[in-house]
Amino acid sequence: MKVFKSTLKTEIVFDDALANKYIVRKEWNKSKKAALVIMKSAGETNEVEQDHTTMYVTNNLARLDYGSVIIMNLFPTIIGANSNESAVENLKYLQEEMTKVDDVIIAVGTGIESNKLAVSRLKMMVAILLDKKANLLELECPRGRRGFHPLYPAVKNEWNLVPYEYVEMSV
Repeated sequence: MKVFKSTLKTEIVFDDALANKYIVRKEWNKSKKAALVIMKSAGETNEVEQDHTTMYVTNNLARLDYGSVIIMNLFPTIIGANSNESAVENLKYLQEEMTKVDDVIIAVGTGIESNKLAVSRLKMMVAILLDKKANLLELECPRGRRGFHPLYPAVKNEWNLVPYEYVEMSV
């Protein structure tokens, strides 16, 4: 008989009012690579429960031999309206957290082009990451298209990570 044991450590960082979720950190093997995944909006994941997006992110990174993930979003607000204050705080966390990972995966999806605020926030985050020489990656589907969100059907069960290609978006 073989018995496998594992501990999945989860940490969630909110603001004091619990209106903004800045970081979801999951670690299952600290001796392996770490990834920072940037998506569009903060989901329902908490310290015990996982939403589907977090589940697919964790599963796929584990299959790719990563040992931890930090999940951040363009929009950290989960209660109330998005604010400039939460955006500024989010960028501060990005600068801090990016130093703790090997790779940064941009996984905001292909639908943000029509959202001026989302495009603006992505540009700010990518500028910071490029300035700090982060290794930027993105999801590619089997047909070679790029820029997907982790729930996109063609990529959700098997990730192919490729170098991030920044495409200028104008709204």
